[in-house]
Amino acid sequence: MKKILTLVLFLVLTITLAGCNDKEEPIECELPKVIVDGNCVDPSPIYGDIYFSLIGADEVTILVDDEYYDKGYIARDDQTPLTEYVSVTGDVNVTQVGTYYVQYTLDYQGTQTTLIRTVNVTTVELNDNCDLVTDTSLLECKRDWTEYLHTLVSLKLYISDTSMVDSREVFAEVETILSYYNQISDKYESYDGVTNVRTINENPTAVHVIDEDLFNLIEFTLEHQAEVNNLFNAALGPVLQIWHDYRENCNNNGVCEVPPMQDLLDKKPLTDPDDITMDRENLTITMLEGMSLDLGGVSKGYISNIITAYLDSLDLHGYLVNNGESNISIGGLHPVRDNGKFLLAVTDPTFISPWYATIYLGDGDQLVTSGDYQQYYTVDGEFYHHIIHNDTLMPERYSRSVSVITTDAALADLYSTAIFLMTIEEGKAFVNAIDGLEAIWYDIDGTVHFSDNFEEDYLNALN
Repeated sequence: MKKILTLVLFLVLTITLAGCNDKEEPIECELPKVIVDGNCVDPSPIYGDIYFSLIGADEVTILVDDEYYDKGYIARDDQTPLTEYVSVTGDVNVTQVGTYYVQYTLDYQGTQTTLIRTVNVTTVELNDNCDLVTDTSLLECKRDWTEYLHTLVSLKLYISDTSMVDSREVFAEVETILSYYNQISDKYESYDGVTNVRTINENPTAVHVIDEDLFNLIEFTLEHQAEVNNLFNAALGPVLQIWHDYRENCNNNGVCEVPPMQDLLDKKPLTDPDDITMDRENLTITMLEGMSLDLGGVSKGYISNIITAYLDSLDLHGYLVNNGESNISIGGLHPVRDNGKFLLAVTDPTFISPWYATIYLGDGDQLVTSGDYQQYYTVDGEFYHHIIHNDTLMPERYSRSVSVITTDAALADLYSTAIFLMTIEEGKAFVNAIDGLEAIWYDIDGTVHFSDNFEEDYLNALN
């Protein structure tokens, strides 16, 4: 016979700790305060002087076969108890894994108000895959992915040991986001039943019906690239493909050459973003023959925005998303640092040292770096990196790297790509003209440059 646990409900009158066992010292509060999670708090009336609220969390998780004691509710009209007007329904079967709902209904003065508590019964202890942060009550939970976005994606979560956030569910949701956006934004691979960037590029003159999320990503890119004078251009795909092929031929086959300029110029007419036709009502896209999309300079940042929006909706103390080493997103507070900020290292593009600067990032900050040191090849001692100038069709090289900080990861990604193709002085002027945007450059000669407020707002130390 199933073991059904009867709910033990405590109405707070003299205000003692609901759900405590005989060995615990009672907690007392003066009315109108009530006990919530071991603390005396002031409830808010639902209307007039009518108070009706749960004691304790709206969602709790227990292990199968553990005892469950419901902490109950507070229900009163000013100081008058309303117990007789409250009905409680729902059973929690502690012998059976599952999610159960306990419903509390106050029917008073012609008004019905319903509260629901969710009880999760599980065989896995919540967040037992995490480690306790020394000298804190916080858990650090970590997960890496290497199969998405052609890069390494890492996520660290900092969760209170009393929080009902399940890190496994969070990681599963983030992986769902990564897998989905990896498929729709991929220009290299096809996926069954998915119309993605590769599908569009393989038949550009067709009218492709695409997912709204891919439509939004492409539209976002096209709308914002004018802000950087199209130094980032989503339609530059035909030129980027030539450089990609020459880079791969060098790195894989040892045949290291620079593409003939005429070959690049021949593709230039196929890189006008105005020749991309999009219809939001029908979610369609079509282009001219020979055109191709490349969203590589914005997609990781855009996807980081999707992930951080989800993480921001959770009861987290803090988090750090590392999307391919070049895209860092911060949320909440650092678990042990007094100022609550995260200390990050900015990669030394020469690799003489692991880093050339350390910086502090706080809640909502996005750090994106573009440089010549990740995807490149050399011909006769000259660097040819993967970031190609829309006008010269060449990998212009005015610095070794630039790192930008702002609050929008997608814009940070797009900006960093474009700023890297500017001279440092042009880049400074661009950054200084935008509120909330700061940058740091590593020059060709090893000197470091800053936008107006970078040192004061973010810099910790130079190496």
